[in-house]
Amino acid sequence: MTSKDTPIRVVAVCELGAIQQLIEATLRPPNEFELVRVLSTFENLAEGIHAANPQFILIDHELDNSSTLDIIDDLALQFPEVAVITMLQDNDPKVAQKVMMAGARGFIVEPFTQMNLLSTLRRVQELDARRVKVAPQPTSAYESTAPLKTIAVYSPRGGAGCTTLAANLALSLFEETSQRVLLFEGKMFFGHLDVMLNIHNRNTLTELIPHAKNLDEGLIKEVVVPHNLGFHVLLGPSNLQAGQGVRADDLYSVLNSMQKAYDMVVIDTGNNLSENTVTFMDAADRILLVATPELASLRDIGRFLQLSRTLGYAPEKLLVVLNRSGALGGVKDKDVEAMLNHPILAKVPEDGANVMRSINRGMPINYRYSHSASSRAIKRLAKNLLKITIKQSLAATAAPLDKTRHDALLASSRLG
Repeated sequence: MTSKDTPIRVVAVCELGAIQQLIEATLRPPNEFELVRVLSTFENLAEGIHAANPQFILIDHELDNSSTLDIIDDLALQFPEVAVITMLQDNDPKVAQKVMMAGARGFIVEPFTQMNLLSTLRRVQELDARRVKVAPQPTSAYESTAPLKTIAVYSPRGGAGCTTLAANLALSLFEETSQRVLLFEGKMFFGHLDVMLNIHNRNTLTELIPHAKNLDEGLIKEVVVPHNLGFHVLLGPSNLQAGQGVRADDLYSVLNSMQKAYDMVVIDTGNNLSENTVTFMDAADRILLVATPELASLRDIGRFLQLSRTLGYAPEKLLVVLNRSGALGGVKDKDVEAMLNHPILAKVPEDGANVMRSINRGMPINYRYSHSASSRAIKRLAKNLLKITIKQSLAATAAPLDKTRHDALLASSRLG
């Protein structure tokens, strides 16, 4: 970002008072960060930031009793090379997700200390410094293609059907290939795969975390559940306290071991945008973005597509799936693609009654109602995913991900 001898320039956008004084005291020379300007109003904000030429923008979540969410969105678009960090009034995950979706690289919760502020700045600095920028390479004798191995299923809006889609997709992939398929529950809180698949197992991801760096086949077999339909399931933490203790680097190590043990991994990441979720996304070959035909869902999908540029994802990595297509009162299918300005890979028809029955009976809809329209659509989706190939160097096929890429993936997940 800058040389070691040059302080990193920071602009603060906040009201004059205690927070402003704390920032000034923290970023006072000598320090690796330098506060070059404080802006306390919206007036001529972009011009003031442009003149200060900062590497970081610290912005309060509220200014003049108004939310700065739209301002954060504008700043992220106008100054893509500048890292925006939001100061939040409380540790509300929903608010944190909104500012991240708007383009912030991180956030800090008030009241904070000088050490908290410096730690957050350094963390985001590390993220920017170590993020891998992969330039397109011409096809050569040193490249090969391989089928998709890891698929993350995500929606920025809750209730879109990620868990249902992930579970039935895992079943369909197994039925199509007869390979080793793992359904990985990536939700650290309130996972439902045990209910949806009628699984009674006390072992979860939590048992693997202490051994994340050196998982062996025996331990994996003890924790992973073989479903009677052929695929395997790794359940997420069974309680909130255990879920809170899962760190992104350990999660990455567990996922890396699972990628070696299975031919395909389908991850139900849920809808909470966190550093763990981004770790899954970074490591996935493709991300299935699950939308539903309602304006709120489509707006959130559109915002995530914008955010994906900040995360460094190529457009082809993001595959939009329209769930509940044709729902009564929903946005027409023909209008959805135009609204998102992104192609739709698959449409899964509205089938609420059958989905509800299959969940309550603990059976995938692809098994219980295998001839339903939604089941057939998920099976077609699985077949289309199996046709997608990814480029990889011959060196990469011969060895696991090296430490540099591992560290870069972890750095890119450190969003909060």
